[in-house]
Amino acid sequence: MIELREVSKSFGKKEKIKVLDQVSVCLEQGRTIGIMGPSGSGKTTLARIALMLESADTGGVYLQGKKVDRRDRKQMKQFRRTVQYISQHPESFFDPNWTLEKSIMEAAALSSHRKEGEKKLEALLELVKLNYAVLTRFPHQVSGGEIQRAALCRALILEPKVLILDESTSMLDVSVQAQILHVLKEIQERQSLAYLFISHDKPAVFWFSDEVKELRNGKLHG
Repeated sequence: MIELREVSKSFGKKEKIKVLDQVSVCLEQGRTIGIMGPSGSGKTTLARIALMLESADTGGVYLQGKKVDRRDRKQMKQFRRTVQYISQHPESFFDPNWTLEKSIMEAAALSSHRKEGEKKLEALLELVKLNYAVLTRFPHQVSGGEIQRAALCRALILEPKVLILDESTSMLDVSVQAQILHVLKEIQERQSLAYLFISHDKPAVFWFSDEVKELRNGKLHG
């Protein structure tokens, strides 16, 4: 599905610091790869490269066996729909002056007509266990768990095949975190999505993931 092949990345002008050193990850349909590592180990850089938000120095990102070229608009459009991102700051995906529903429907307009989008949203609300009334509110008016569920709706309405989950539950209390992880498991079972689950929470990573790797000194171990 999505594959990172021998990706390397360094930062710094005079003294280069290698954050990723020939890192390879293959995300397969219906499976979760968990990535752990201390702060500053390069987990978020790995996520950004997987999302094509940042370029690797060497190596590349492959979609269905073909290297993704950010200069190819058609390919990038397909990639953006195929791979979606859920972060620890879901509020950043919503316009503070819009209701949650308006932001979600704006995303839906990229892939479907409004009526079709409304039907998709209705089904997604049931899937993520979110009351429609929440969507009539603005981002600052809802809880962390509610806006994370809304962010899931916004991502899933595009019908992606891959979700990059970067510390997606780290800002939530333990009970809400467990609820979101169970929702994500259910979504994966129904839709056979591939997940890249990046977190510093060791128990959550081992419970949630099919395969666990640790990022240390630029290398993936495990």
